[in-house]
Amino acid sequence: MATLLAFLSGMSLLLIAMSMGAGLENFIDFPAMMIVFGGTAAAIFISFPLKHVLKVAGVVVQVFKKDIEHPGWIIGMMVQFSIKARRQSLVSLEADAKKVDNRFVRLGLEMVIDGYQAALIRDVLETELDFLQIRHRKGEHLIKAAGKLSPAFGLIGTVIGLVQMLLSLAAASAGGGSTTAGLAKGMAVALMTTFYGALLSNLIFVPIAEKLKNRTDDEVLTSQIIIEGILMLQAGVNPRILEKKLNSFLPPDQRVAAYDEITRKQKATAA
Repeated sequence: MATLLAFLSGMSLLLIAMSMGAGLENFIDFPAMMIVFGGTAAAIFISFPLKHVLKVAGVVVQVFKKDIEHPGWIIGMMVQFSIKARRQSLVSLEADAKKVDNRFVRLGLEMVIDGYQAALIRDVLETELDFLQIRHRKGEHLIKAAGKLSPAFGLIGTVIGLVQMLLSLAAASAGGGSTTAGLAKGMAVALMTTFYGALLSNLIFVPIAEKLKNRTDDEVLTSQIIIEGILMLQAGVNPRILEKKLNSFLPPDQRVAAYDEITRKQKATAA
């Protein structure tokens, strides 16, 4: 919601500012749009495979979806599994593994239950994490490329406009006509492409790329907590120690007291 509101607020302020000056109609220039939008799109299709470009809409939608859930739920889940495994056995977690929605957690639990060595479990999960980052950052790189290309095509459009303006100016001078009005109008049109390129880059492409990067970083942090939790679960670490270790991934104000909460509930249920 904050992303959507910020985008709408930014666009609204720009439109209001433009309308208070020369008027919105003076900022509409179709040749400039063709140069910036068309040039940027063409360069993107040249730079990236077609299937990646066609998926970009789905990637952009991720920006407006709910943020990655706070990783405290992972710590609570791992502490609960650790308590159960110490009281019963790792095999007792088999039913829990089937109920877990997170594929990463389920994969780790299945390997622990099947008795894989810690080194192999870490290798498999870290490989999964590496390729998850690669998949996620394809969309981020595409949007970043668009953010770099759009101002460049804005500059190209400005050069084209200036060339056309100077040619018209030369023709007007040769014919003995007035050149001042034509010069001012031509300069305004030439700068319009720079405006479009800067607007696309700084209000749309670059912020979206940064948002996607932040979401990827949040998911990587959650995955790293899962890896450490799975390995400590496999090693039979005390639930309190497991909680302290996993909490060390988070800032002090975001750490959770899962062990005390779980044991309190269990005592209340038993009573």
